[in-house]
Amino acid sequence: MSFQSTVPSYVTSDRGSEFVSHFFCFLGTTLGMRLHFTSGYHLEANGQVEWTNQTLEQYLRVYYNYQQDNWSELLLLAEFAYNNTPSATTGVSPFFANKEYYPNLSVYPERNIASSRAYDFVLNLDELQDTLKEEIAKAQRQYQPSANSHRQQPPDFQVGQLVFVRSQYFQMTRPSKKLSEKYLGPYEIIAQPSLQSFTLCLLDTIRATHLVFHISMLEPATSNTFQQRSEPLPALVIINGEPEYEISKIVNSKIDCWRTCKLLYKVIWLGYEDTDNDSKWLPATKLEHAKELLNDFHLKYLSKLGPLQP
Repeated sequence: MSFQSTVPSYVTSDRGSEFVSHFFCFLGTTLGMRLHFTSGYHLEANGQVEWTNQTLEQYLRVYYNYQQDNWSELLLLAEFAYNNTPSATTGVSPFFANKEYYPNLSVYPERNIASSRAYDFVLNLDELQDTLKEEIAKAQRQYQPSANSHRQQPPDFQVGQLVFVRSQYFQMTRPSKKLSEKYLGPYEIIAQPSLQSFTLCLLDTIRATHLVFHISMLEPATSNTFQQRSEPLPALVIINGEPEYEISKIVNSKIDCWRTCKLLYKVIWLGYEDTDNDSKWLPATKLEHAKELLNDFHLKYLSKLGPLQP
């Protein structure tokens, strides 16, 4: 087998750091591999891998111990069991689809291994691949009507439009995710990498989140039909000769080891609720004029992080 035949011609990735690196992209261009990156948090884009992972998890869930620390030892056996199981879509196992034969699990120590006869190839490899493609296409056509019956036509999003993004995969600071907002935003669409994916301009406070989202994660932002009833935002307050926003309340606290003042508080600006700039994380040194709000916050939430008591 030549080296070129061992290089995949098409690679699908869920934007893992190893696959989106400059080295791997340059390697794919050099070897002639076509790289395809799925949209963020869209499992349907690579559903075959997701179903395979769920099946392997079912295998491991049955056999691992109570502490769940021996899964790596069982992973090879689970992989072999999956590859040797006939698929309902193709009718053959993944092992037979790649090797054209089934592995022989029988062991005969009394026989000479060198004299064991080779496996008979049942089908030619090209014919087998054509048969598999026909079976897969037939299964896709069979599942397509039932899958599309629960789907609607997506909105016609355009670059520059404001949309809401689903908060399902965002890391929230609130205790209960069920009672938090279902959608965040609105955010502006700044690019369209593909037909079903859009790039959003997120806030700087939202980190560790990819900017590209599938169209199923977005909802159009409707404009306010009562423009004359919207109240103007409050003006800045002058404190010690510098303009600042007035704080309505303090809702959370955390530790950020990368900052000079590691203790941060999340404040809500007065009059800016339900806007893009309604909250911000401020260091504790910036809240010297809000000691009453700090005391009320720590008296109400005793378990929250705060300054060390003398």
